[in-house]
Order: sequence, then C-alpha cells, then structure tokens
Amino acid sequence: MRTHSNPVRQGLVMAGVGLPGVVIVGAVMANIGNPALFVFRRDTWKEMLGYLKGSAWDVWLVYFSDISPNWKGHAVETFQQYLRFKLIGMFDQLGAIAKEMNGTMHSQYKEVLEYDLSALTLMATSAPVFGALKNLSAHPLGRVALIAQAGAFITAAGNLIKQFADIYTKYESALNDLETKAFDLKGLFYVSGNPAMGPRDLNMSPQVANTAYWAPVNEETA
Repeated sequence: MRTHSNPVRQGLVMAGVGLPGVVIVGAVMANIGNPALFVFRRDTWKEMLGYLKGSAWDVWLVYFSDISPNWKGHAVETFQQYLRFKLIGMFDQLGAIAKEMNGTMHSQYKEVLEYDLSALTLMATSAPVFGALKNLSAHPLGRVALIAQAGAFITAAGNLIKQFADIYTKYESALNDLETKAFDLKGLFYVSGNPAMGPRDLNMSPQVANTAYWAPVNEETA
C-alpha cells in the first residue's frame, strides 16, 4: 500500500492541500483492519453455540432415556420441572448470547472487509492518476487537473473515514448491549453476579435427593 500512498501524498502536497491531505491519507490507511480476526471470533462463538445446544440435548436425553422410563414419583416430577424451567432456560439464554455474538462478529467481518476493499481501491486507482498529473502540473491546465483530482480524492477519502466512524459507532453500541446481557447472565450463575463469590445455589429441591420420593417403575406399577 505504501507504493500507492506515496504518489497520492506527493500529489496532494503539490496540489496545495499539504498537511491536511497527508493526515487524511494516514487516517484512511490506519483504519484498514483485519477481517480474518472477526471470522475467527465468529467461528469461536459458533462452536460455543453448538456446544451449548449439544449439552442441553445431552441433559434431556439422559432424563428421557435413564430417568423418565425407569423411575416415577414426586422426585421425578420435581427434577423435570427443574430441568425445564431452570437449567434448560439457562442454556437457552447462554445460547442466545452466543448466537447474537456470532451474528455481530459476522457483520463486523463483512463491514471491515468492505471498508478495506474501498480504501485499497481508492488508493490503487488514485496513485497512477496523481503520478501522471504531477508530471503535468507545470502546465496551468495540468495544475487545474491536479487540484481537481485532489478535491475528488479528499471527498472520497472523507466519505471512507465517515464510513469507518459509522461502523465503529454501530458495533461499539452493539457490543455494549451484549456486554450488558452477559453481565445479566452472571447473576444467574454467580452470587451477586460476581464469579469471585462462587456459584449461585440453584435451589434444587431436597426432595430430589431423598430416596423416599423415588420409586422404580416396576415397583409402582406392581
């Protein structure tokens, strides 16, 4: 990119734009990101979502294959209510966060990629034009053309910088909302939402651990 940016900077200086133009070029270049970074993070959240969904299914499969067909009684009903309304609900909320983060990372990947392509295209197409006009700048018409090119470049670069600012603001807000939701979820799992204070008591009914409330199916139906 330096081979493209140098002719642009030189052309802007020769057009009389000087320091402001060089600063704009630097801003466009500095905002170029790494889309792959968001792809990796997207895939990480996708894997987490798959793990959460798989774990929730594992819980239900254990219940319906090992508990429900073989045991009856009040403890079984209590355990089922616990799974349905507490544990699975917590899995669902974690899954919702993972799904939303996956979508946010994918959207950031696309917008960063679009910005990068726009910036690279602007620099690559502007460099040869500035290079040619610099050689003609000694002629009055050539200098007029150079100044016009500088104006067109600054307008396009300004739009790119605004595009970057819009992307930053949009996803800063989205990530802040997700962070708030994640803090809310901590309250489900930790005392006062603070991991340092240990896991929250999920209030499993003591009846589940009391064997008097469990009865094998063959005994109850005998």
